[in-house]
Amino acid sequence: MTNEHTIGEQRFETYLEAMGYPFEFEKEYPGKQKRPDYTVTKNGTFLFDVKDADPNMPLGFNQVDPHEPIIQRINAGRKKFKEFKEFPCCVVLQNNGNMFMDIEHAPIVLGAMYGKVGFTVPLYVGAGAPSESPPSRQAFLGGAQFLADKNTTISALISLRRVAVGKRRLRKIREENPTLHFDDAFAMAVERFGPDFFDDFQQGVIVWENVHARLPLPRNLFDGPFDERWGLDHGDLACIFFGTELAGLPG
Repeated sequence: MTNEHTIGEQRFETYLEAMGYPFEFEKEYPGKQKRPDYTVTKNGTFLFDVKDADPNMPLGFNQVDPHEPIIQRINAGRKKFKEFKEFPCCVVLQNNGNMFMDIEHAPIVLGAMYGKVGFTVPLYVGAGAPSESPPSRQAFLGGAQFLADKNTTISALISLRRVAVGKRRLRKIREENPTLHFDDAFAMAVERFGPDFFDDFQQGVIVWENVHARLPLPRNLFDGPFDERWGLDHGDLACIFFGTELAGLPG
């Protein structure tokens, strides 16, 4: 790994090495002009392009669309992978402190993928009894980047995230002992996990499957102890995998 690598590339390589996935950086493919950032060979060949979001702090009050930064990176990935339709291809997202890009919360990421998230409200018009439908419900309202005939080459988005294990362990102790003073809870955590427990961060990913992908990313990849995966579950978009280490920690 060189100093020329972005933060996202460094963290993605750290993850791949921890998972034991063989990879090659910027591999050249004969007859193709582009070079994907990473070629991973683990029970097949898979291509990944890492998109960092540099720090961006608001200077005043702004109207912000949280989907747009992700959409921009989806479009950049689409252009990068245009020549590679024979491979499963993924866009890897890394946020280095951009206040306008949220890559960890499902309504935002799935909204960028399948249409901006909003609410539908039933409208009663005419005679007869009104509908018994709930007054409003969350829905994808438009601007979808992934459709059956659009962006089918991208198999998934992958969000890089550092899991604050120590902080979550302390929170769990406080949830289990609500009357315990903070200092006592902290001391209990030190006793259980060691004096440096609060500085424990683990690299994990969130996989956001493209349900319309021509070549899906296999579900036996990116299934580490600090990973999470979202995809179709009986017709609904839902969290379909939660890593073993995450399962015992609060969010």
